[in-house]
Amino acid sequence: MQQYKHPKENFKIVVNSIRSVYGQNSISLIDIGCASGAFIYYAKQELNLQICAGTDISELHLIQAREYLADVEFVQDSITAPLYRFNHQFDVCVCLGTMSIFDEIDQCFVNLLNYVKSGGCLYISDLVNDYPVDVIMRYRLVQADSHSDWQAGFNVRSKLTYEHLIQRIAPGATWIWRDFEMPFAITPSSNPMRAWTMQTEHKSHQLVVGTGQLLNFKILQIIKA
Repeated sequence: MQQYKHPKENFKIVVNSIRSVYGQNSISLIDIGCASGAFIYYAKQELNLQICAGTDISELHLIQAREYLADVEFVQDSITAPLYRFNHQFDVCVCLGTMSIFDEIDQCFVNLLNYVKSGGCLYISDLVNDYPVDVIMRYRLVQADSHSDWQAGFNVRSKLTYEHLIQRIAPGATWIWRDFEMPFAITPSSNPMRAWTMQTEHKSHQLVVGTGQLLNFKILQIIKA
């Protein structure tokens, strides 16, 4: 499968950051919103993962994940109201590309931090605005004789919103922001909601999508007190 053979560029940034913190020491890691396990598949090749787990709302995705990663514990669960209780916390929790589907993220943020042990790291990849403005998006696909239902996604949170959340929910935690820059061009496809790139004044490979948005991702690393 392509997703396992060719890891996403943000996966590489997150794994490099984890490696810079832990080196080749054995660690535990959980991926929340893991889909079919592509990040875990890549991370297992690059890091010394002693314990590894993933959760996702889609059992279909998890069936595929279990086929490729039989030694990983995969659980069908929700990020907004998790029911399953692991018997330990993790050194590292990642949540990559999931937060932008939610209008409100406070409870998601609390739940993510609960997976992380003291001194551990939470990584979130999200659409983040440098300006103090949050954006809630709704879109639908329009065809010649029909249109889809309104769908949520591509919501944008400001850096300030995340920093206020950290200070309120995880006092004493520290954080690091990393800008994500797509290193190569992506051509448009037949699906207007699949991102592609264009050259702008500021970026050689600016990600865009059919809503008309410029997609500016950041990776937030939070070190729990």
